Amino acid sequence: MIPNNEIDDIAVEILKEVLKEAQDKWLEPDSKYKEYRRLQIDKRGSFGERFFSQVLSKIYFRRLSIEYKDGDQGDWDLKFNGMKFEIKTSSIDVNNKFQNEGIKKDGDYDGILFLGVTPNSLYIKFTLKSNIPFDILHNRGDRKTGRGYKWDFKVKEMIKVKTLSDIQVEFEKHFSFILKKGK
Repeated sequence: MIPNNEIDDIAVEILKEVLKEAQDKWLEPDSKYKEYRRLQIDKRGSFGERFFSQVLSKIYFRRLSIEYKDGDQGDWDLKFNGMKFEIKTSSIDVNNKFQNEGIKKDGDYDGILFLGVTPNSLYIKFTLKSNIPFDILHNRGDRKTGRGYKWDFKVKEMIKVKTLSDIQVEFEKHFSFILKKGK
């Protein structure tokens, strides 16, 4: 182990205190998704991208042409039958909200698939880009606090998923028209 210096002695203790405050449920040894919080931010996004790629492949085997490369494709992460999707993956915070950052108003995508992760459950929300209420979202660029827009969801604003059918119902509610497009 690397020895602490004088500053480390102070900072490490503060970090331990804040960690306990912020991650109470995440620290439970039996939490299904506790390892998610240990991932780097980019890899948290990869988790969501791979999740939707694999789940939708299982649901729509041979009906949905899926294009996915791990890494940055630009403004979109997955493409289904030619339709581009941004994937936003977030974990529940201390205020019981899922914070989704960097949503681009003029980005090259057609819809967003949101995946919310809690210690023991997954939640989803889907929307077309044309239905995003940019006028009421927090514009991080205007306030010089980041880029794009921020859209937070309370748990009750998302759908808890337990089965492939849960995801299929929500997907078809918003995007059934792309199933009619040819591959």
